[in-house]
Amino acid sequence: MDLINGKALTFLRRALSEDLAPINQVEVALSMGDSFVATGLTIEDDLLSRAAKATKGYAYLVQLVGYSIWQRANLHRAKSAIVSEGDVTEGIALAEARFHDVVHEPAISGLGLNDIKYLLAMCEDKQQSKSSEIAKRMGKKTNEVSSIRAKLLQREVIQAPQRGYVQFAVPDLDIYLRENAAEILERF
Repeated sequence: MDLINGKALTFLRRALSEDLAPINQVEVALSMGDSFVATGLTIEDDLLSRAAKATKGYAYLVQLVGYSIWQRANLHRAKSAIVSEGDVTEGIALAEARFHDVVHEPAISGLGLNDIKYLLAMCEDKQQSKSSEIAKRMGKKTNEVSSIRAKLLQREVIQAPQRGYVQFAVPDLDIYLRENAAEILERF
């Protein structure tokens, strides 16, 4: 966390970033399955599909989910080399908690109250949010929130898939914000 919140952050933000498209869930499942087999563990196809689905094709979640499940299964390797449903459930939960700590929290760290209110207004929509609707929910005009929108776009917290619309750029940030809204708002 020191690297993310420390002086190196400005260096990292200036570094070239690569936009990665979501990885196909079938490919994720195949890759995870191969990894488990290579380490002497076996996993049923339905559990593998569940693990792959939990990653949402996000590269870092592929790593976190796969490793967390493997770590849980490795605890009982001497008794059973089969990845259990419990291993998958606990592994996914551990990965999601870690993802909140190292991705979601840094994404909103340093944002102001109005930035957070903008994001919370976006949470009311399933996928994309219309910019004018966000402004209306905030009790403002669209031009009054354009600087907030620009800041969130620049910080890559949101993205603009088409003119007049925005969506979250970070997987499950909307879920994290909804579940933790009261605690996040208390920070201000």
